[in-house]
Amino acid sequence: MNQLTKLALAAAVALAAIAPVAGQSEEVAVSYVTAPFNVPSIVMRKEGMLDAAFAELGVTLTHPEITSGAAQTQAIAAGELQIASVLGGTSAILARANGADVAVIGTYARSPKAYFIMAAAGGPTDIASLAGKKVAGPKGTVLNQLLAAALAAEGLTLDDVEYINMDLPTARAALLAGQVDAVTLAGANATQVEAAGGHVIVDGEGLIAPTTVIGTSKAFAQAHPDYVAAYFKAHLEALAFLRDEPEAAIAMAAEDQGLSVEEATKQLGWYDFDPRMTDEDVVNLEADQEFMIEAGMLEAGSRIDIREDLIEPSAFAIQ
Repeated sequence: MNQLTKLALAAAVALAAIAPVAGQSEEVAVSYVTAPFNVPSIVMRKEGMLDAAFAELGVTLTHPEITSGAAQTQAIAAGELQIASVLGGTSAILARANGADVAVIGTYARSPKAYFIMAAAGGPTDIASLAGKKVAGPKGTVLNQLLAAALAAEGLTLDDVEYINMDLPTARAALLAGQVDAVTLAGANATQVEAAGGHVIVDGEGLIAPTTVIGTSKAFAQAHPDYVAAYFKAHLEALAFLRDEPEAAIAMAAEDQGLSVEEATKQLGWYDFDPRMTDEDVVNLEADQEFMIEAGMLEAGSRIDIREDLIEPSAFAIQ
């Protein structure tokens, strides 16, 4: 197969992913991710804002609950997911660096205070004490980055701990069962450890600047700017609801996450949900890329220009 044929086939696949079938109403998939504490998504779903915004365009939405960043970027590349409403910045960078058609159309949240390294009652109380200990958490994530940064601040590396790859619920359970010495957690899982007598060793403030983003493909963003606008219409409506009716929004999030209203109110203070991409966000994403290269998750030769290769210009002008 020659190069022109390959390009033609690739274009056909991309068009098939974004074009409606004749005689059918169009269907768009927007991922629904509520954890660790994604209040705008919860409000948009419970208040029907997102469905209403797309219904005005004659589009039916599906809401696949794909929580893994890697799974979301794979679904975008395959044309099975059109908008990833909450996507880890590292996942977006990794996918784009590996050649996937993934683009960032906005920031979802900035939340260094929402990520923790924790221990059970009687466990380690400082990072230096983790040397030689078992630490569990999801590798290749912001929490991985937090652990690496916290260890580095004490002159240690990931090689100085026994780092075990676990998702958040499994890591929490392992900690409370005494199977590991510390864990990296966020959201309700962290709250449950505290409720069981555990404690925070350190949070991300001053160590990391985690940025979750809103993702799609460049093909979709360029073919359907009206759909992107519809998404942000609903997103901004949700933020207005959170601003104007905070008690109702917090109650929704508390119920969804299994938290008390008091705990939900506390967690809300850890997040900046402004979706407008800033120069500082770009710097933070560039730092994420450098972390992945240093950690061996990304080849240095695959480094991308974050602003030019990953972020759509419209992300800086959301209104």
